[in-house]
Amino acid sequence: MDETIQIRNISFLGSRVAPALIGFDQNLSVVCGASDTGKSFLVEAIDFLLGGKELRGIPELAGYEKARIAIESSEKGLWTFERSIEGGNYRIFKGDIEAATDAEENGTMKMKHAAGREDNISGWLLGAIDLLSKYVRKNANGDCRSLSFRDIARLIIVNEQEIIRQDSPFLTGQYVSKTAEKSTLKLMLTGSDDSAIVPADTRKQSEANYQAKAELLEQWIADVEDEITEHGFGREELEDQLEKLEKSISSSREKLQLAQAQLNEMTTQRREIVNNREAIKDRIDDIANMLERFALLKAQYVTDLRRLMAIEESGSLFVHHERVPCPLCGALPESQHSTEECDGDVESIVVAAAAEMEKIKRLASDLDSTITSLHDESARLSEALIEIENKFNGIDGKIKNAIAPELSDVQSDYAVFVDTRSKVVSHLSVFTRLDKLREQREELFGDENEAETGNHKIAARLSTQVLHDFSKTVERILVAWDFPDTGSVYFDETAMDFVINGKLRGNRGKGLRAITHAAATLGLLEFCKERSLPHPGFVVLDSPLLAYYKPEGEGDSLQGTTLKQKFYKYLIEEHSDSQVIIVENEHPPESFEGQLGLTVFTKNPQYGRFGLFPLKERQE
Repeated sequence: MDETIQIRNISFLGSRVAPALIGFDQNLSVVCGASDTGKSFLVEAIDFLLGGKELRGIPELAGYEKARIAIESSEKGLWTFERSIEGGNYRIFKGDIEAATDAEENGTMKMKHAAGREDNISGWLLGAIDLLSKYVRKNANGDCRSLSFRDIARLIIVNEQEIIRQDSPFLTGQYVSKTAEKSTLKLMLTGSDDSAIVPADTRKQSEANYQAKAELLEQWIADVEDEITEHGFGREELEDQLEKLEKSISSSREKLQLAQAQLNEMTTQRREIVNNREAIKDRIDDIANMLERFALLKAQYVTDLRRLMAIEESGSLFVHHERVPCPLCGALPESQHSTEECDGDVESIVVAAAAEMEKIKRLASDLDSTITSLHDESARLSEALIEIENKFNGIDGKIKNAIAPELSDVQSDYAVFVDTRSKVVSHLSVFTRLDKLREQREELFGDENEAETGNHKIAARLSTQVLHDFSKTVERILVAWDFPDTGSVYFDETAMDFVINGKLRGNRGKGLRAITHAAATLGLLEFCKERSLPHPGFVVLDSPLLAYYKPEGEGDSLQGTTLKQKFYKYLIEEHSDSQVIIVENEHPPESFEGQLGLTVFTKNPQYGRFGLFPLKERQE
């Protein structure tokens, strides 16, 4: 993987709307946030700007006329490619012009692939990674066609539908393209294309081949028509049902948002009540503690007063007693110096005791006032606590008995509508498949059908050793992520998928299919990098950690595991020389802040970035 390309930014421009630009400056970029903010559309836009056929129309795209992608190639430098959102060819600009409107155009580039030429987006990208003029086999007859970047794009850009598919990560599920897809994987894993294959002698077999193609197409068409008959549904009926379901889903979504908003509001009120209740309880406890201490102080005051009163009474009796010889020195009454101070001045002691008693009485009076005030406050707080408890019980009961059940019912209805819509869309896809088969029959049966006739079939086999080494690369990644139930990993060439600890990857729940699909995609990148094989050098993954926030069941859940932490840690440490773009609902762990490029879509016009597109002002 000597030559690589990296995406520097994506932008959308219109003459009457503000530009929408998102950059990918670091090797690991994460785009996360609220639903319906354009995260998955961003993945579709990257694919579209790299040569995809059409861009899905969404309301937020109104007013935008063109889109740009800045690509930095280690071989060709930094270029910006501009394309109408309706599709078509490209304008090209040297360097990164972002949302500039006055940049000088450096030419145009075609959208349609042409073998061996770089005047088209596919050829330019293939030339940038040393894969120009490579050929892949398109049928069992050995016929080949030139490799297109579209053959590689689905191996590096994985949207939210592809990442949870039960089929192989390397196949689209279309029978007519299976041979080319298998040949593309072989080219990526070995670096060798199919240009050396000599096709079978079609001159002798042409009539038989065309007959075989006709019979094969007719059989497919008959099988699809039988499937439609078996299920007993009509196209118009399904389209009408889908329209009604979309309206029901929209209405249910609004009810869900309203119920959730009510629940959030009531929960906030309950939290405020709980905080207020705890504050009152804490104050009541503080008052009780103070009253206990004040009771001890008051008891001390009473003890001191009793002691001082005893001193006062004893002193008074001593002063007014009949004069007798001094008990201290034995002097006769007439020889005593009663007017002079001495250590036995009883009158001074009595006066001091009286003064101290007055002081203690004043302090005791103040203490009584304080105790009375605290009792009053405690009584008021107790009454307030009863009122707050009643408020809490009221709002808590409303949440448990009304709002929460209502929200649960709305969520259940919404899930039923979405599940039904998925089934209807699946049924409609049968008609789409039938249309495509009929178009192929009308176009002389196409040229990508598998030839299954006689000895002219050329098997498309992958090296057992290469598949073993590739499997071990994926196994190493899963072990590093601490994926549960990893065990031994090997590649089943019949299913074109990995078997993990004895269980086919596609037979797991959709959450585990998502993370293992991510491991396969990153495994291909690392396998090519370690062996210096051509690879674009970047991958885009939409919702690889689905099992964390939307598992199908307990067996599909990764909640409570360390996989999310180790997933991001691994990408930061092992992909410093390649580019990984992750689109997720949940934020990466805070411990990795500053080690990755993080863009958060808040869906809040007052905070942060609203979404991929800026929020348009409503027309009055």
